[in-house]
Amino acid sequence: MIKKGEIKLMQQYLYSFWVNRNKENPEAEWNKYNTDVKKVNKLFSTQTMRGYETDRGRVYLQYGAPDQRTVVESEPNSYPYEIWQYYKLKDQSNRKFLFYNQDLVTNNYTLLHSDAKGEVYDAAWSMKLHKRTIQSNNMDVTKPGIDTFGNQSDDLFKNPR
Repeated sequence: MIKKGEIKLMQQYLYSFWVNRNKENPEAEWNKYNTDVKKVNKLFSTQTMRGYETDRGRVYLQYGAPDQRTVVESEPNSYPYEIWQYYKLKDQSNRKFLFYNQDLVTNNYTLLHSDAKGEVYDAAWSMKLHKRTIQSNNMDVTKPGIDTFGNQSDDLFKNPR
């Protein structure tokens, strides 16, 4: 629509989009979303990406703020990670998202694993989270074979705090 220059059609589409979310006051719905985008940009932006372009930004804008957010910036054998828990997520209960920062420098946490329908699911998430110190050539291994010192990720994913 932009390339064709159909401004009126674009305006109608956007108006219809926000009316479907709030029939009485579509402008209020747009303002709420715009506020969330600004918040996401402030919290999750990197030097090369706006906050809404990141995985954490997308999840926040799609599902709202998590009910619980566990941030682990330094664990001896893992990359920095965050676990977000939603008590109620549409028709699901107690859903979690695990984000991790592989490069250790930027603020770009990638979604590694989630138990929510339609989201990234990775049975080997624990191995990938600890890959900086634990290597394995066996593709079937899903958890570190040894008890890693200071590792709380499994416990925190099962029971976020």
